[in-house]
Amino acid sequence: MQKLVGSARAYDLVVAEEHLFYRVNRTGYAGQDDAFVQHDLTRGWEVTEQDYNRAKYRAPLLPYQGGEAVTFLPNGDSLRCAFQDSVVRQFSPTGSLLRELPTSIEAIMGIYSIALDAEARLWTAVPCFHQVAQYEVASAQKLYEVGGNWDPAELNHPEEVFCYENDLFISDMGNERLLLLNTQTKALSTYRTFTQPVWQYRCLRGQEVVRLQDGLYVL
Repeated sequence: MQKLVGSARAYDLVVAEEHLFYRVNRTGYAGQDDAFVQHDLTRGWEVTEQDYNRAKYRAPLLPYQGGEAVTFLPNGDSLRCAFQDSVVRQFSPTGSLLRELPTSIEAIMGIYSIALDAEARLWTAVPCFHQVAQYEVASAQKLYEVGGNWDPAELNHPEEVFCYENDLFISDMGNERLLLLNTQTKALSTYRTFTQPVWQYRCLRGQEVVRLQDGLYVL
């Protein structure tokens, strides 16, 4: 693994325009005095908050809430969820609020991450409930879940879910591993293990990036 220089406090990873974008927490308090970085996995350079927002939201929009997760529907609409209230909302490409998804998407203790699979079904990660779940977007009907019931035996604080084609990558932070779940067969396996907590995973131009406790690494 190769660590990206200057990424010790990186978070909120975004892949756009064949580059990796992320925030750097310079003060110890997320969202306060952050720097915004664009990286090609060889070198990184500081960009504006507007540049970062354009990459994250696919438009020059201000965040609806700080720290929210964003994923995109096939028609260009976005689904957004901030862990502070854990309500999944659907927005138009221009940032207009279209609806709140039904409350059957149960937050329990706070949704930290959302993702859409190849069939446009919604996945959520609820770390404090040790649960990852799949929902039908229109009805918010739960289709599948792994973990949960306050028991960290199967998952231990899964911080993020990230979909790539038919694969769902689960950052199983407390178990210091990256899990791989086939979204169709639901086969679950360990993809990679680490010696420190793992928070996020991204794939960029065939290269894989993980956010570990002490920074970003290219696998």
